[in-house]
Formats: sequence, structure tokens, C-alpha cells
Amino acid sequence: MGLLGGLLRLFGRGKPRVVDANGGAPVPVGTAEVVSTGGVGGKGAGINSSNDIKKFKPDLLVIGLGNPGAKYDGTRHNVGFDVADGFCASLGGGDVTEPGEYCEAMCRAALCGVSRKSVLVAKPLTYMNLSGDAVGALVKRYGLGGERCLIIVDDFQIPLGKLRFRKEGSPGGHNGLKSISAAIGAGYLRLRVGIGPLPKGASVIDFVLGAFEESERVDVASMVKAAAEAVAFMIDNGIDAAMNKYNG
Repeated sequence: MGLLGGLLRLFGRGKPRVVDANGGAPVPVGTAEVVSTGGVGGKGAGINSSNDIKKFKPDLLVIGLGNPGAKYDGTRHNVGFDVADGFCASLGGGDVTEPGEYCEAMCRAALCGVSRKSVLVAKPLTYMNLSGDAVGALVKRYGLGGERCLIIVDDFQIPLGKLRFRKEGSPGGHNGLKSISAAIGAGYLRLRVGIGPLPKGASVIDFVLGAFEESERVDVASMVKAAAEAVAFMIDNGIDAAMNKYNG
């Protein structure tokens, strides 16, 4: 397992469990709901075990793209997975469930930021080129439009360490985004995470499916942390504020 997998890999395939917000023993996922005396996502809200996760009502979908399986851990193409993991790691234990498989993705229910918004964090299990199958299923299941769906994706045309938010746009040659656009249209939010530049003469496939160089790994870990913080900022402040803050 690579450095990123070792530091940030939180989406296991063991029996899913959820942390009780009141400090009790973990209970199986499939029974996760956001509850609060002030309403869903209100002051004092936490993840509780009172209902089926299928009844969870997220304000936003946050979906990191990548390929499932240990052999892809730490590869450039899996930065979306790593950012999703890092984002969940930044939340308090009572504010995020452990993973459960749903709609062809590993999913976690979460309460995020000062705004305490309800967020479903997902990592498709379909492999990158079929990401739209999982994203389309989640969007349909929760009845959310593209403006409430943030896709986190690697981009070799952006220098390593740089981040770029977009409201919509073309896939830019990225097969995962092509699949998603075919499934739900192009009007979804995205956070492009720089893994470039592509070395002169290098194969795109070999580059994105390759592991980061040892000399890059400290910078990669810093980038993943910054991207996770950027996701939290966007949730609290909106896409326009995030674009103004992070786009270079």
C-alpha cells in the first residue's frame, strides 16, 4: 500500500460500522441518519443510528473518483479517492459514518462545517471509466441536481499541488468525467486536483495509473490535505467563493 493509502485510506471493505454520536459502541451501517433537536443539520446535530441510511437526505453529494482495489492505492488517478478520505478524516468521529456500499459506491453520511450541512461522501466502485454508473445512481436516488454534486478528480494538465474549482464544463479528456457527463449532463460541480505535468513523451495511461514519485509524496500529502480543506470551505461558502479563493 502506498503512502497515500497508508495515511488516508479510510474506506475499508470490512463490515461497515457507524460511530454513535453520543460515544456509544459502533453499530452497523445501514442504520445511519442525521438527527438533531433543531432539525436535520441544525445546531447540535450528529450522526445517529436511528434509521436506514437509504433515508438519509443529503444537501450535497461529494464524490471522489478513482479505481477500487489495493493495486491502485497511491496512484495519480486515485487522488479523488484520497481527497474524499482526507475530508472524512477531518470530520469529528460523531459527524461521519464509516463506509457502507450503496449505489455501486462506498458511501459515508456526514455533517460538515460550520453550516452543519448533510453530505453524502462517495467513492464509486465501478472503475474510473464507468464512474457515471455510480454517480447517476446516487443523483437519481437522492433527487439532487448537478449543482449539488461535487466531483473530485485528478488532472494532469494542472501542476502538482494546484486546485481548481469549476461550476460546469467539458470533461477535458478525462474518462471519468466523460462517463458522468453522459449520465447526468455537464452541469455538475468539480474540483480538479493537479497531478501534472505530464512528462514529455510519456503515455497518459501509464502516467495517471502510475504511483507518485518518492520525491513528490510530501507535496502530494500536503495537496490532499489542502483539497480536503477546500471541499469543507466550498460546503460552507459556496462554489463562487471557493473559485475565488482557490483557483490560481
